[in-house]
Amino acid sequence: MKWLVAAALAAVPANQAAVQSPTPPPPAAAQGGLNDKLINNPLAPWNAYGPNQTSKLLDTEGPKGYPATRVTITKKGANAWDAGVGVPLPKAITAGDVIYLAIYLRAPNLKDGETVIMPFYGVGGPAPSYATIVTDHATITNQWAQYYAVGTANDNFAAGTTQATVHLAGEKQVIDVGPIRVFNLGKGFDTSRLPHNK
Repeated sequence: MKWLVAAALAAVPANQAAVQSPTPPPPAAAQGGLNDKLINNPLAPWNAYGPNQTSKLLDTEGPKGYPATRVTITKKGANAWDAGVGVPLPKAITAGDVIYLAIYLRAPNLKDGETVIMPFYGVGGPAPSYATIVTDHATITNQWAQYYAVGTANDNFAAGTTQATVHLAGEKQVIDVGPIRVFNLGKGFDTSRLPHNK
């Protein structure tokens, strides 16, 4: 249901909407309904972690002029998850909930036509298990684009115990991480018509 994602993007300021959003805004009632399913604040700052990395806030260089975080990985890690960014999710998730996310990413130092793989972005549970709720990978370029992931929670997670994460230590690289929107679509939601990665 592409109107769901269009509704979510319409529910935030216009210059934070998707780079490619040809679908006209849905009725106001639909916007409010989907906005209620958003379980994070898209403007919350990313927290960088791990060794061999530095980060800085890009106040106006994110998609549509919104803030983003630039992370410079100075040395490839033994594991992709050794360094990255995360942001906590303040709302609870229960077993069977369908979780859908949309995130903006780019690798600004790549030349036109070059790509790099982001091996993991998604939503996970707290330490020490770091249970994965939803994840995907993406092939990104030097241009802002939106990438998606969808999954179903296998357990209950209390409010404030989950976070969205991007693993960045897979290469020595510079990655810009823009806004992320995480939706809890409830149980039994049919995701077949939602946007997915190409």
